[in-house]
Amino acid sequence: MESQSYDIDSTTGGWTKASHIDHSPRTYDSSETPTVNSTNPNYHPSSTVNSSMNESVASKATTELKKGQQHAEDIITKSKRLFLQQWNQTRQSVIHFQKRAKEMVPKQANNLIYWQNPIHSGIVFGVLLSIIITFMFLSSLAAISFWLLALLVVVGLYKLYNYVMATFVGRIQDDIFDAMFSSEIHISEQQAQALASYVRKNGTSILRQARSLFLWNNLTNSILFGLILFATFYIGLSMNTLTFGLVGLIFLFTIPKIYQVYQVPIDNFAKQILDQINQVLAKVTNKAPVKPKKS
Repeated sequence: MESQSYDIDSTTGGWTKASHIDHSPRTYDSSETPTVNSTNPNYHPSSTVNSSMNESVASKATTELKKGQQHAEDIITKSKRLFLQQWNQTRQSVIHFQKRAKEMVPKQANNLIYWQNPIHSGIVFGVLLSIIITFMFLSSLAAISFWLLALLVVVGLYKLYNYVMATFVGRIQDDIFDAMFSSEIHISEQQAQALASYVRKNGTSILRQARSLFLWNNLTNSILFGLILFATFYIGLSMNTLTFGLVGLIFLFTIPKIYQVYQVPIDNFAKQILDQINQVLAKVTNKAPVKPKKS
């Protein structure tokens, strides 16, 4: 700061103004409150306000963190309970589907699939396999005409064989086709009612199951159904329906019989896999935090 003083001039006897810069250090009163623009070298901003603000922010952050953790625990607990519930429902649905599939399949079809009569099963399997292969290489019209013509020729040759045996050899044989197809072919009222009841019962079950799948009434079943449809779509890109039907026919006449013969080792292997899956699920669910119940 610039300080001013007045001295007496000896020649003029008047007062002259003398100015000089005061470089002496300034002393400060301890009671003086420093300001932001203070030139006090010992001035330090007070940290009381900042520390209180930091404590408030820290407490808010801690509260929000606790709320977030509690919310995450609630979500994990609900997800765990929902997953276990859906898993149990899926297992029950698979068991119910197996029972319904066994009830829907007629007894004669079961006998054919399980090769109770090898001759009949072999004939049916060979005919169905030939029909599918024919449709794969011929158009639908040509394949249908071919098989109807083949049936007509086979029946005609069989009739000719019986005629020759009866006329020239004198041995009369029973006609297989006459025994298979009676001359009085008709659909009785009881047969029509039984067929209608079968279609109504199983058709209603299929429609209800389809409604449950497409409306996502069971989350796990709908997801599994979607995965099956995706796999079917992916398979359909590399093969057509007839190829898929050919593979399905081969599996239909082989897998059930193989399972019937080797049921014990297959069940033991499947049980081991299911036990491993349950162990993995138990480990995952145990690692998930569970919210303690408030007493």
